[in-house]
Amino acid sequence: MKRKKALSKTDSMDRQGEFENRFVAVILFLTFFIFTFLGAGNFIIVTFTGLLLCMVGIMQGPVRTDIWILIPLTLYNVISFASSYMTYGNTLEGYASTQLTFPVIYLLMSYLNNKERTKLRILCSFWVGAMALIGILQFAAAGFHGGMGRLSGIMGNPNAMGAMLVLGWFSAQSCLEETFQRGGILRACLYGVKHIILAALALTLSLGALGSLCVGFISMCIYGRKSCGEFLAQSADMIFALGSGIMLYAASNYTYWPLLSVAICIYILFSAITAEAMAEFLRNQKYLKLAIFALGFLGALLVLILRPNAFATFAERIAMIRNGLSYIRFSNSLGIGPYQWRMLNLYDDDMYFNTWHIHNIFVHVGVELGLAALSMLVIAAIRHIQKKEDCGQRGEFAAAVTHNLMDTSFFYMATVPFLIMTSAKDEKKTRLLGNAFVKGLFGAFGLMFLWNLSLCFK
Repeated sequence: MKRKKALSKTDSMDRQGEFENRFVAVILFLTFFIFTFLGAGNFIIVTFTGLLLCMVGIMQGPVRTDIWILIPLTLYNVISFASSYMTYGNTLEGYASTQLTFPVIYLLMSYLNNKERTKLRILCSFWVGAMALIGILQFAAAGFHGGMGRLSGIMGNPNAMGAMLVLGWFSAQSCLEETFQRGGILRACLYGVKHIILAALALTLSLGALGSLCVGFISMCIYGRKSCGEFLAQSADMIFALGSGIMLYAASNYTYWPLLSVAICIYILFSAITAEAMAEFLRNQKYLKLAIFALGFLGALLVLILRPNAFATFAERIAMIRNGLSYIRFSNSLGIGPYQWRMLNLYDDDMYFNTWHIHNIFVHVGVELGLAALSMLVIAAIRHIQKKEDCGQRGEFAAAVTHNLMDTSFFYMATVPFLIMTSAKDEKKTRLLGNAFVKGLFGAFGLMFLWNLSLCFK
């Protein structure tokens, strides 16, 4: 009888722990949902969201986490706070006032087991698919008013939207790798999400996003040791989806037939419904997938035609990086300060780039926050590479790093949390943090949010 009572008590505790995990997963998904609407950040909304996350964290117990990612993320924000204070005399103006949510989200993610992490990844992937679908429908509607140019979508910027869509595609691919049952509704929906995401990605005409997609896809195939046939089949499937997006872009912006945009939009939706069958068909077509792969190069040329300033933009970003590197040697341990590069660039001998961020996050952080902050990001990135992940997750991280070498998605509120929420947890690289330490850490994060909030209302 005592044994039965003990088992009943254990089962009750397990159910309570499972409920707490689900609660944390829902809160994290809602955080990502909110952040997708904030662009580069809204201090008030991010602060209140951060406080909510800290309160959720204080209610939790001990946890196993990778301190070689948690500590660098935390120290990066500490250095960022110090740089803001050195520059402005307060900690409110700068990056850490919003980016402090990153280590909080990472620590909360450590409470989720593999099952809950997969569910969260599926939810996040479906929301990115919904963002893509909204953008496609916007494009079809804009055809009645002469077109809308490049797709900015919910993110508010074509390049940021493109980066999010790329990460969402790899996340959906990761979910597919864990959904082995063929013919299931979930699997069919994930195939559809991937197709819609790529069609919307083409509408952004973001060459940085497309380039990072290619790098991430190649990394995924190499990591998964995919055969040449599998590589060509999946490439053909991706080109097919991207091509349909290019058709919608051309129809909406270069024709006077708005109904053509509607017809292509319906075609994209139908293709998404049958995406799984199409992928299976291409796997068995030796010459067709090779032909579609070859046509993909022609599609790349078409994108360059639609964006004639692509080469000039690339050259400008190289010049921007070179200009940023010239300031690293003059900056002190805390850098030149947040948002100061643009001010210096305004008066130096190089061309004025009219942007707040150098389009290479590692260079930008090194310039404005100093080499110590840069080293924290490098340590976290190297540690992540050492983790055991599935092919989709490895491709996602490779795509994220590639994009941030030529763009600024790191400073958009949704991208880093999405990367954290969809990555794997390698138990072999975790360490147990005690109950008191965890509560103290969440409390410290919460006090920092409250401190900045008080400065805001002074």
